[in-house]
Amino acid sequence: MTDSRTRRLAGWAAGTGALAALGFRLAGLPLLEAPGWELGMVAALLAVVAAAPLGISAARQELPRGRPAPLRAFARASAGLLLLQAALVGGAAARTALFTPCSLSHGIAFVPAVALPSALAAAALSTLAGFLAPGRPLRGALLYLAGVVASLGTTLLEGWLGPSSYLLDHLLGIWPGPIYDEALSLDRRLLLFRLGSLAWTAALLGVAQLVAVRRRTPPGRARGAAIGIALALFTVGAIRLMGASTGDLATRGSIDRVLGGRLTGPLCDIHHPREKPAAEAERLLRDCQADVAEVSAALGISPPPLVKVWVHRSVEEKRRLVGAGRTEFTKPWLAEIQVLDAASGPPALRHEIVHAVGGAVAGGPLGVPARAFVLVDAGLVEGLAVALEVPRGEWTSHEWARAMKDLGLLPPAARLVEPAGFFSAPAARAYGASGSFLEYLIEKRGAAPVLRAYAGTPFAEAFGRPISELEHDWHAFLGAMTVPPELAVAAEARFRPAGLLGRRCARETAGLEARAQASAHAGRGREAAALWRRAGRISGDPADLRGAGDALRLSDPAAAEAAYSEALAALGAGRPSLRSAILESRGDLRWRAGDEPAAAARYREALGLLPDRPRERLLTAKIAAVTDPALAAAGPWLLGKGDAQEALRSLAASENPLGPYLAGRAAAARGDPATAIPLLERALAGALPSTAFRVEALSSLAAARCTTGDLAGARAAWSELERAADREADRERARHAASRCTVEPGAR
Repeated sequence: MTDSRTRRLAGWAAGTGALAALGFRLAGLPLLEAPGWELGMVAALLAVVAAAPLGISAARQELPRGRPAPLRAFARASAGLLLLQAALVGGAAARTALFTPCSLSHGIAFVPAVALPSALAAAALSTLAGFLAPGRPLRGALLYLAGVVASLGTTLLEGWLGPSSYLLDHLLGIWPGPIYDEALSLDRRLLLFRLGSLAWTAALLGVAQLVAVRRRTPPGRARGAAIGIALALFTVGAIRLMGASTGDLATRGSIDRVLGGRLTGPLCDIHHPREKPAAEAERLLRDCQADVAEVSAALGISPPPLVKVWVHRSVEEKRRLVGAGRTEFTKPWLAEIQVLDAASGPPALRHEIVHAVGGAVAGGPLGVPARAFVLVDAGLVEGLAVALEVPRGEWTSHEWARAMKDLGLLPPAARLVEPAGFFSAPAARAYGASGSFLEYLIEKRGAAPVLRAYAGTPFAEAFGRPISELEHDWHAFLGAMTVPPELAVAAEARFRPAGLLGRRCARETAGLEARAQASAHAGRGREAAALWRRAGRISGDPADLRGAGDALRLSDPAAAEAAYSEALAALGAGRPSLRSAILESRGDLRWRAGDEPAAAARYREALGLLPDRPRERLLTAKIAAVTDPALAAAGPWLLGKGDAQEALRSLAASENPLGPYLAGRAAAARGDPATAIPLLERALAGALPSTAFRVEALSSLAAARCTTGDLAGARAAWSELERAADREADRERARHAASRCTVEPGAR
C-alpha cells in the first residue's frame, strides 16, 4: 500500500469518525434525538458541502484517461458522500439506541428519502463542474456554487410566488411546512419530488457525458447523451404535471379544482368547498370583508387590500394541497390565506387577516417586519394579530398574560420582539405574551408607534423609550389584574407544557398519537389503546393513558378503568384540568354500568377542580341528568349512544330549564334557528344552573335571531349577555357579534 493511499484512508477514517461523533452529539438535541426528517436535512446539507471537493477531485482523476467517463467520477463521488452520510446517521442512531426511549425505526425512512437524492444530485452537479473546468478546481468550485445558488434561488422563488407552505429543493432538501405540525409523514408529495430529483441527477450526468464526448480528440458523437438528457427532462416535466393534477405539487389551479367553490367581493376572494351551502359561503364572505375593513382601519391602510382565502375541508386535505395540516398560515406579501373550515367559519380567519393586511404596513419582499429582509420579528407579527383578534376563548390576552406571570412563565418582552427569541418559548406562551404586550402598547400609546415598529423602525426608536421601561409598565398593568381560580387552572394546562422542543421523541410521540386517533375514529379501540400506551411510555404524559382509556371505554370498560386509574396515579397532585377530564370519563363508565350515584360523585369531584366553561356545563348537565328524572332522557345522548332525536324531543318537553337549553343548543348547532329560538327563550325564562349556562344560551339565541333577520331581538340578547357575563372575553365577543349582525345573510 502506497503512502498516499495510506494517507487517504487515514483521512477518510478521521473524517467518518468525526462525523459519527458529530451525529452522536446531534442526537442529544431536541427533534434530533431519533433519526427522522431533521437528521435527513443535516445529512443532505452535509452532502452539498462535501460534494464540491469530492466530485471535482473525481472528475480530475477521470479527465486524463483517453475516454473519460463522468459516470465513473460520479460513482466515486457518490460513494464518498454516502459514506459520510452513513457515518453521521450511524453516530446519531447509536445515541438514540443507547440513551433514549425513542424508536430507531419510526422516522428512519425520512433519512434516505431526504438525504440520499440530495447526495446523488450534488455528486452529479460537482462532477459536471469538474468536467466543465478541467485542471481549474477553483473555477469548478465556483461553477458548483453557482449551481447550488441557482437551485436555492429557484426554490425560494417558487415558494415566494406559489400557494404552498413547503419548500422543495433537489439539493438542499425539504422543508415540510410550519414547525407546529408535529406529526410528519412520508407522503406522496415527497416521493414524487424525489423522483424528480433523480431525474435531474440523470440530466446533469447527461450534460457531463455530453461535455466529455465533445472534449475527446477527435470529438465523439453525443447523440446518446442528448437522448438521455431529453428523457430526463421529459420525466421532470411529467412528474410536475402529475403532481399538479393530483394536488401533491400545489398550484392555485389544482387547489381550486379540489375545493370547487368560489365567491368574490370587493375585499375578499373566498375559495371554498363546492358543497358548502350558499348561505354559509355568503356569511363567510361578509365576515371576511368586515374583518378586512376593520383591520385596515385599525392599521391605517386605505384602500384595504383584496385578501384571498382558501378554506379547506379537513386537516388531511390541507396537508396534501399546501403542506400544513393543522396550522393556518398566510403569505402576507401575496395577501393569501390558507385556513381550515369549521361549522361557524374558520376560527383563525381574523388572525390571518391581520397578517395579510399588515403586509401593506411592513412592506418588503415578505410583507412582515424582518431584519435584512429574512430575520422575521415573529413577536411583532404574531403579537399584532393576537392584539387585534376578538377573544376566541374564555379569557382575554391580558388575563392569560397575568396568569402566565403568576406561574413564572411569562417570556421577557425583549426576547419576544427579537427574531430568534419568539421561537425559543413554547408557542402558547410566545403567542399569548406577545399579543398582550402589543395590545397593551396600542391601548396606552396608540397604534402609531406599534406600526412604526412593524414597518421596520427599531422598537426603542419607534416608542421613544427603551423596551425595558415599556416592559416594566406592562408588568405593572398586569399586576393590577386579579386572577380567578378558574383562570389559574386553565393557565396551568395551557402554558405549563414545554411544547414541541420540550417533548421527548416529539415526532414519534406525535405520530403515535395521530395513528391512535385515526384507529379510534375507525372503531379499532384495542389498536388505538395500544398506540396510546406506546406514546405514553415514551412521553411520560398521563394524557396518553387517558387516550388509551377513552379508546377502550365502549369495548372493555374494565381495561378503560384501569387506564384511567393509572393516569390519575401518574398525575399526582398536578394538572387539575386533565384530572377533571379523567374523572369525567370514569363517571361515564359508572353511568353506563347503571351506577348513577357513583357517576354523580365522580362528576361532582371533576366539577370541583374548576374545569373550563364547556366542561363545566357538560358536567353540570350530566349531574342533572343522573339525579333528576325529568332529564333522564338526556343520558344516552350525553353518553353518545341511543336515539339522539328521541332524547332531544324529550328534553325539549322537559319542565327543567336545562332540558330546552340542551335541545335548543343542539338545534342551533345543526343550523336550525327556527327550532332553537323558542327553546332557548324557554330556558332563559327559567333558572339555569349558572352564569356559564345563561351566557351560552344568550349567545346562541342572539345568533339564531340574527340569522332569521330579527336584528332588534338579536341585539337585545347580546346586550343582556353583556350585563349577565362575568368575564370580559364574553362581553367583547358580544359587542363584536352585535356589530356584525347586519352582515348576516338573513339580516339584509
